[in-house]
Amino acid sequence: MKTLLTTAAIISATIGLLLCFNSCRAEAGDGSSIIREDRRPDIFPDYTGIVIPFNIAPMNFRINEPGKKFRLHISAADGSKPIRMESRRSDVRIEPKAWRRLLESSLGDTLTIRIEVSDGQHWHSFRSIRNLVSADTLDPYLVYRDIAPADGLWNRMSMQQRNLETFEETELIDNYRIEHNCMNCHTFHKNNPDRFLFHLRGSRGGTVFFSDGRLSKKSFPVPEILSHGAYCQWSPDGRLVAFAVNNIRQNYYITGHERKMKEVFDHESDIVFYDTESGDVFSFPQISSPEQRENLPAWSADGRTLYFISAPPHVPNAPNEEVLYSLMQVEFDAERQQLGEPSVVLSAGDMGGSISFPTLSPDGRHMLFCLTDFGYFPVANKTADIYIMDMATKEVRRPDINSDESESYMSWSSNALWFVFSSRRLDGMNSLPFLCHVDSQGNISKPFVIPQKDPDYYDTDHRNFSRPELVRGPLPLSFKELSEAIFSEAEPIDYRK
Repeated sequence: MKTLLTTAAIISATIGLLLCFNSCRAEAGDGSSIIREDRRPDIFPDYTGIVIPFNIAPMNFRINEPGKKFRLHISAADGSKPIRMESRRSDVRIEPKAWRRLLESSLGDTLTIRIEVSDGQHWHSFRSIRNLVSADTLDPYLVYRDIAPADGLWNRMSMQQRNLETFEETELIDNYRIEHNCMNCHTFHKNNPDRFLFHLRGSRGGTVFFSDGRLSKKSFPVPEILSHGAYCQWSPDGRLVAFAVNNIRQNYYITGHERKMKEVFDHESDIVFYDTESGDVFSFPQISSPEQRENLPAWSADGRTLYFISAPPHVPNAPNEEVLYSLMQVEFDAERQQLGEPSVVLSAGDMGGSISFPTLSPDGRHMLFCLTDFGYFPVANKTADIYIMDMATKEVRRPDINSDESESYMSWSSNALWFVFSSRRLDGMNSLPFLCHVDSQGNISKPFVIPQKDPDYYDTDHRNFSRPELVRGPLPLSFKELSEAIFSEAEPIDYRK
């Protein structure tokens, strides 16, 4: 009896397996069978399980599954006409008009991507990729500095603007044509392409401003401040610019510090203000003192508070790996131009690391910042992660958007619902721009790298996207206009005591 039951069980199990095997196969249109794979396909870039803006360019990708033929089916939830493709090539390039039509049909809903791969005998059908299409608009332009990740090529760089709704890219400045001057820290007032500044270092040094349709170049420093203005941010009303002035040094790690290739640090640093109406610069002893190194100013949305980072003064021969920055705040009376006393928001000791690049959302609800094991230069530091703080409750979280490589510079979209940040997660060398959506509760979606026309772009074109800034439109300036400002004599700045 026991033998009969065992045999019956085996027969029953075998029938079940056969039924399961047959249910996992279906007939393809060409007569071959379809094998259902219980996983999503491997694609690059990883455009799976993300939130995408409805005004993003086609998210072209490569199917990293071995095969001889590839099928693609992209559909909207409302039943609109889908996109269908079949090719012997594994790279997927989506027709822009059809892509825009599907995104507009999917606002607030799911865009579904189905992929099938033929091995010559069977088609393998993978689990569908589902991405949410947000009705929240992304600022359509990205301005960044294109520079090699190695310092040896610093004299070949450019400032670029990319239309994120298309693949159009425009070179704004190429330093090969401006006597190899280094340009950096391009900064916009409220994502506005009609009001911005950037710095030049070299034979044509100065700070170029564009405001009210006029280009001008200002001369830093004046004797009362440390240096040329560096890291900066416009006040919300656009009148003032808060600058860090720094006595900068660099260290290079050849061995012994595997987490970091290069360290940028300050012997001294202060914060000063430039008044765009009066044309002069002024400071306060509370944030320009030898007792602290103040750096990286960031305004609150209402302009009443200035945030910055601060560390103790430089100690000769002390290891820079011990330097930790805390997040500070100080009240500012814009009408009287008076400053209060600084106070600690987040101490380095409580956070267990060093804070850098505080970046507040335009609606004032959230702050992003980087946390590293030391210093304030996260770009080349593998320990650098992004944190988010609720400005009402001061709750701090480490969102699930970080990787084992460096995450650094962040820029909010003007509606405070998206941000772009730099990450070296793809190859550990190049900083690339990744986008995230942020909802009203501060929940951050899975990051995705900005799409390129060629799906192999990030494998073959090793560019470094430095300081990516989201902008509401294209810069209304030509290279000729910018170069004329660069080659002009810098206007002197007076110091207001």
